[in-house]
This record gives sequence, C-alpha cells and structure tokens, in this order.
Amino acid sequence: MSILLDLSSDQPVRRVVAGEVLVAEGDRTGALFVVRRGAFDVTRQGTSIARITEPGSVIGEISVLLETAHGATVTATADGEVHVVSDADAFLSTGAASVEVARVLAGRLNRLVAYLADVRAQYGDNGGHLELLDEILSELSFGVPPSVDPGSEREPNPYY
Repeated sequence: MSILLDLSSDQPVRRVVAGEVLVAEGDRTGALFVVRRGAFDVTRQGTSIARITEPGSVIGEISVLLETAHGATVTATADGEVHVVSDADAFLSTGAASVEVARVLAGRLNRLVAYLADVRAQYGDNGGHLELLDEILSELSFGVPPSVDPGSEREPNPYY
C-alpha cells in the first residue's frame, strides 16, 4: 500500500478530525483518497464493515471505477490526513496506480470468496438461503455480473 502513498504524494492533503465524515454513502465525489495517517470506520446502511488504519490505503476506488455513488460511509475515528486525488481517472491511468488498486481489490475479493466458501462448507447443507452460496461463489469467481439491483425489496439500493 505504500506504493499508492508514494504515487499520491504530490496530491493535496486534507486533514480530518475524529468524527468527520470523509465520504457519505450515496454521495458522488469522483475522488480517491489515500490515507497518510489516521483511522477510518467504513459503514454500509449503518453496519460497520471495515476499519482502515494502514497508511497508503485507498478510499473511494470502487465508486470511481464503477462510476457510481459511494456505497459506504467512511468516518474518521481518529485525527488524520488523506491525499485527495481529484482526477482519479488520470491517476488510475498510470500503470503503477492501476495495478496497485487492482491488487487491493483482488485481495478483498479473494478474502470474500474464501470466507463464503468456508461458510458454504460449514453450513451449506442446512438448506434455506445458504443454498444460494453456490450461485454466489460461482458469480463472484467466474461469472458475468448479473444485471440485478443489489438492493432488496425492504432496502432498495438508490445508488445505482
């Protein structure tokens, strides 16, 4: 991740204070943020899904790559600093930046697939909604993304 920190070193620095929202779920910033220091909580629909503390971590890459609104809220849990990459497309057009972001995303996908495979191995024969894990694992690993709204009837996803 230090590669992204090095590559973004010429970008403006934004100071954040504990409790400050860096990006809000549903907003469109079009920017990438590279963590210099600090800690950030990532929540989706009010549920905590990750904590970011590693310098060089990237925030906002999914919304930039998919050209969508942010799918999560990122809130500083400690004072910190981020590099603000306003022209994310230009930044990602450099080979080193795009390869590093691809590695970050591939690592997340690999961990998610491993987790779902483990859940499938432990509980998949119990029936119910867990029977969907075979289809989910297949789509995540090899399939073309289905053209469905990722929301639910109860919580439609307004970000796409």
